[in-house]
This record gives sequence, structure tokens and C-alpha cells, in this order.
Amino acid sequence: MIALRLIRAAVMAAAGAIVTLAQLNLPDRRFWEEQTLLQWASVVVLTFFIYYDAVRSVNYSVQAIRIRDYDNDLRSALSAAVSAVVLSTGAPWDEVAVHYYRRRRLLFWRWLIRVGAVLAGADVADARRSIRPDVGIVGTAFSTEMVIAEQWRQFVRTATKQGPRAWAQRDERDRFGLSWGQLRRSAQPEGIVASPTFAPNGQPDGCILLSGPFKLSDLTSDEIQRTLDDLATVLDRLGPPPTGWWGAHER
Repeated sequence: MIALRLIRAAVMAAAGAIVTLAQLNLPDRRFWEEQTLLQWASVVVLTFFIYYDAVRSVNYSVQAIRIRDYDNDLRSALSAAVSAVVLSTGAPWDEVAVHYYRRRRLLFWRWLIRVGAVLAGADVADARRSIRPDVGIVGTAFSTEMVIAEQWRQFVRTATKQGPRAWAQRDERDRFGLSWGQLRRSAQPEGIVASPTFAPNGQPDGCILLSGPFKLSDLTSDEIQRTLDDLATVLDRLGPPPTGWWGAHER
């Protein structure tokens, strides 16, 4: 996305320079009299991008209320899930986080983009990070369509003691598709559980990630699973981000 914006800026700058030089007759009038096609092309390019930016701004203004409502509803749903988990487990409320990822196709690749995350009642700062559908617990849960729970801190410590060579010899599924570097750089909450969400056609369309000071018995309890299922139901009713949401959050 950044590359496309840089290319657009370069094209607009070049087109603007051509139009300006032609108006000033630089280097001379005869030169520009022979470049009529180039001048018209530059004018068309500038007109297109100006019109595109205007339409995008108007569209964003029209969709701003829906986008804000979606963000507020999503934050409320995630916060309610945190409250339910705290009540059922007794975990410290400021150590429980819930993240929600949605599937999005970018060019020829599919990614899971984090559209919302709540910790201690506030949005998580890096809540737009993307994940490949086959990497990490979130990606593995999404691709296998299975709920995955793991005492992650202990998992990482054990793997670290065994070293990179032993890690590379593990089956890819046992590594959750992670390289040694990705494992070492991963956040290390005590326990995490990932639960995929599904579209009306039965295909996975996202994934919920719950993390906090949980033992495996907590992560696999009926109460936690019920909370994740209830949150998935609310998210299903909420639906996908509204038109213009992705662009608004990429600014």
C-alpha cells in the first residue's frame, strides 16, 4: 500500500511538472508544441487523481459514522468478553487481552488483519498487525479450523532450552509454522487460546485470540469456550468492517 502511494505521488509530481513547464514555455514554446500528446496525458492524469481523492474524501465522510459505530461496537464486544473471562477465572482484569482478526485478500495473498484488540479496557496500540493464515497459533487455528490452546510461555521456554536445531527438526504443525526467529520474537503471555470464526457459508473468516495468566485447564474449560462462542456470535451479527473501514485505518 505504501509503495502504491509513493508511485502515485511520483506520477502526480511528474504530470504536474510537465503541465507547469508547458505553461511557462520552458525550455521553449517550440518544444512543447511538439509534445501535445504528453501535455494532454499529464492533464488527464492530474484530473483523474484529483477527482479520485475528492471522491474518496466524500466517501470517507459518508462512511465515517458507520466506521465509528463499528469500532465502538467491536470494542464493546471485546470488552464484554474480557469481563466474562475475568468473572469466570478470577484473572487480573488488566492482564487479559482479546484480539480479533479478519481475513482479507491483498492482491494474490490472504492475510489475517487484526481489526480490534482490547487490554485493560483500552485498544491495543499495534492492533492492525497482519498474520499469514498458516503462521502462529492464530494462523494455525484459522487454517485448521480448530480451537488451539497452549501455555505459551512454558512452550517458548522449553523450545528455547532445546535450541534452534531441535526446533527446526520439529514438524511444522508442532512449530505452528514459526521459524526460530519468529518464536523468539513472539509475545509470551502465560496462556493463549485461538478460536476461528466462520462466515454464513461455513468458511473461516476470522479468528479470536484470548491471552492472559491462564493455565491449560482454564483455557480448555467450558466457561472459556462458552465465552469465545458467545463473542463469535456477536461478531457474526456485527459482520465485516463497513465500506471504507480498511482505508480509514490504513491512513
